[in-house]
Order: sequence, then C-alpha cells, then structure tokens
Amino acid sequence: MNTTFVVKMLRKKTHHFLTISILIMVISLTMLNFMVSYISNQYQMINKDFMNNNNVKVIHVTGRADGEATAQISLQDTSDINTLLNEKGLSDKAKAYPVYTLPTVYRDSMATAYSLIGISQELASLVSDGCTLKDGHICVGDRKNEKITLSVPIIEEKDGGFSSTESTDLDMIAEKGATNENAVFIHSIPKNNQAYVNEKEAGKLTKIMYQKSQNSPEYIKESQLSNLVVYVKDIKDVDTVGKLLKDENYFTSYTFNSFENFSINISTNQMILIILCVFLVVTSIVTAVLLMINFLRIQKKEIAILKLIGYKGKMIVTIYTRLLYILFRNIFLYTIIIYLLNHFLKLIPVSLSFLGIIILLDFMILLVTLAFVYFFGIQKICRMDTIELLKKGKEFE
Repeated sequence: MNTTFVVKMLRKKTHHFLTISILIMVISLTMLNFMVSYISNQYQMINKDFMNNNNVKVIHVTGRADGEATAQISLQDTSDINTLLNEKGLSDKAKAYPVYTLPTVYRDSMATAYSLIGISQELASLVSDGCTLKDGHICVGDRKNEKITLSVPIIEEKDGGFSSTESTDLDMIAEKGATNENAVFIHSIPKNNQAYVNEKEAGKLTKIMYQKSQNSPEYIKESQLSNLVVYVKDIKDVDTVGKLLKDENYFTSYTFNSFENFSINISTNQMILIILCVFLVVTSIVTAVLLMINFLRIQKKEIAILKLIGYKGKMIVTIYTRLLYILFRNIFLYTIIIYLLNHFLKLIPVSLSFLGIIILLDFMILLVTLAFVYFFGIQKICRMDTIELLKKGKEFE
C-alpha cells in the first residue's frame, strides 16, 4: 500500500474546514509570536531596569532625627541598623555598610587626582562588574589593570585647618571600572576621578595620611564617614526595609522612596506578564487541538473508504500522522517567515533577539498539539469500525 500517494491525494483534496483551520492557526501563532516578543521585551526591561539593577536595591542613610534635632550618621548606626534588621528577621535580606570619604590621592607626579572612597569589599559589584576591591587593589575609571604608584599626602593640622607639604608613595593594582555615579556614590561631580578601595586599604591609607595627627584613629575614622548604604538583596524587600528605617527616624534616599509599594508592584507586573504568556500559549494549544480533531471527525468518510479498499488501521494512523506533520511543518514555516518579514519591513515592531524563543515556542506548541491530536484524535477515530465511521454519512443511508 502506497501511503505517500494517499497523503498527497489527501493534501490535494483539502476540505475547506482544514484550509480555514490552517489559516486560523497561522494567525493565532503569528499573534502569539508578536505578543511573546512584546512581553519578553517588557520582562527583559523590568529585569534590567529594576530586578537586576543594583541602584534600586540600595538605600542611602544620611542622618537621623533625634527629637527636634538632627544627628549626623555615625559608625554606631551601622551596628544599630544591622541589629534592627536581625530583630525583624531581615538580616539575610539586607545589610548596612559604612561609606568613607578619604582625602584626595595623586598619580603620575601629582598630575592626576583621585577622590577616594572606602567601602566594604562585599559592595564591589555596586561600583562595577570590573571591580573586585581586593587587598592591594584600587578601582579607578581611567586605567587598565596595571600596577600604579599613588602619591599619598601626609596631612598636618595647623591653625584649625589641614595642610600637606610631604607625601609618600604607595604601590597598588588598578582595576578599571569606577564611575562618577553608581549605586554607592550617587552625588554627581563633573570631571571628577572617583576611585574605590576596600575598608582595609582605606584604613591603611588613613594611617599613612594622618600619621602626624593628634586625633585618635577612632575620631578620624568617624570624621571620614560619609553615609551608610543598606543593600537589599531582593527588590521586593526594598519598601519593607525602607519603611523600617523611616520608622526608626533615619533619613533615607532610594529609588522607590516617593512611590507606595513600588517594588511589590514591579514584582506583580512581572508575574502578570508570565501568567499572560502562559495563558496565550495554552489557549493556542487548545485551539489548535480542537481544530485538528474536528478536521479528523470530518474525515470519517475518507477513513472509512481507506478501510474498505484494504488499508489497515495502523497504516491509516501513519497516513494522517504524516499529513498533520506536513501541515504543521508548513504552519511553522509560515509563522516564522511572517515574523521575520515584520522585523525587516518594520510593519509591526518585533525583536530579532527573541527569534530563538519564538522558534522554540512555536515548535513546542505544534509538537504538543500533534501529540494531543495523535492520541485523542487520530488513534481514536482511525480505530473505529467502518460502519461506525459511515453511520452519519449518506453512504450508510
């Protein structure tokens, strides 16, 4: 028995319902592709701008209200905030870190000045991806990874002010990546070379700078404290931590400060996009399955004829499986071609970067549809008796 010939004949003798079904499936998948491209783009933007953006996870603490007075931030506040986070069960979700502003250091015989910031090594990723802030390293913005010699000023206290007439050289490894504005240092100072070191190196530099100072190391360290940074690991906890700090009368500054439950809303919007995408995929599969099963029901007469001329049930299953495979392959190609045409002709804005997702999604939908139709349509209908296949047709009458 020539099954290939039968498949060709069935394709030529296409029922109008199948033509309409194919058209509906192409339109359905095309619309799904456009929606998935748009949803994926929105999801990616939310991740980039919010979920994976360290800037929105950082809360800057600059002071504290003490009755009617205003108190400057102190190192003790670092411990107090971390203790508070621990008491509220948030110690594994957020942590407070001090940020130190050190006197300016120089490079290349005083030709280049660096405004020096000391932070915890744990905050290196907030500066840039290229900074590690290891011991002996300094993160700068104008040099590649190389050894540099810094001219560290030795500060003297005279007449209530500070001056420096001598310096000492210190070799460090430069890491490129520092910027004037980032999650740690949000103040914009044009044409300022910002540089970062870890707390250990900041202490080492401070000891060199203030070796002639009469003040205690604790006082000097306290005076260098610029502000505190509270880093929140997950965006959905930012509002909670921010509210907790406000309730304790801390002066805070962070991205969501002026919005109510903004971080929770972002997470909700992200979840809605995922649910919408899943709903569209399930709807497309259900629609395709129903259309193809209805087509097979219309084909009962043709299946009965094949049985009457000697085709066995397994051969008929193979014929219709191959027929649907060819139809689904063509539908797949049509939808991908339409997607590409829209991209190049810019009829409907779609992103080529999501083409891989679109191809995988369409293939999965058609494969799942074919599997459902095979088990609940082709096998069921092709196993029916010839009389049962004809009982609703004119041939039986």
